[in-house]
Amino acid sequence: MQNRKEDAAHCCEPEKVYFLVIDYIKTLMRNGEVSFGEKLPSERQMAATLGLSRNSIREALRSLENMGVAESRHGQGNFLVNHIGQSLGSIFSLLLFMDACSYLEIIQLRRFIETGACQLAAAQATDPQLQALGRALHAMEQGSLQERAILDKRFHDTLIGISGNRLLQLFNETLSQLFESSIHEIRMHIPAGDWEKILVCHTEIYEGLAARNAQAGISAVNRHYDLTDAFYLETYRP
Repeated sequence: MQNRKEDAAHCCEPEKVYFLVIDYIKTLMRNGEVSFGEKLPSERQMAATLGLSRNSIREALRSLENMGVAESRHGQGNFLVNHIGQSLGSIFSLLLFMDACSYLEIIQLRRFIETGACQLAAAQATDPQLQALGRALHAMEQGSLQERAILDKRFHDTLIGISGNRLLQLFNETLSQLFESSIHEIRMHIPAGDWEKILVCHTEIYEGLAARNAQAGISAVNRHYDLTDAFYLETYRP
């Protein structure tokens, strides 16, 4: 039996073993046998079920850990987790380090995420969601310049949340973490007069969504990013 398992492992390329383990975990989730935060079957159990060696299972789980969907805990075993955002952040950081993409390309991606979210939000925002966005806008209007740096992020997080698209939310949070310190610093140093222009954009975004006018909201989002991206590029020009 052991020889057959080793033969099966040797005949499978590492990539194929990885996909076998992925499919197995998906089946467990589909059947309600495991969910995020819970322990996965042991390496020995997986090896017996899939007819593979424990070394092959261990390598596949290591790949899943690098992806942010598995976590090895010393003395406890392997757990199914949702750390994909952290993994994506590491990938973006590596791409920047390797010059495989630029800061300009990433801030362009942030703009595309928000205009897409605005399109979706205009079509499906509920009254309670619009009220939450209105409260975020009001807090910005009433806040000090220092507070606006934090409240601005809350407004945009709320907008993207209204889109209902979890991938947009994931990418937004990943990019926010990637640029958190630099974006916060820029927001803190935006002149009061320019903050007023940014507040006008926020108001027009809110009004566009409230009127179910996606194009008006998207136009306001683009004007907002025209202002903030100019500050970013002036400070962190590639």
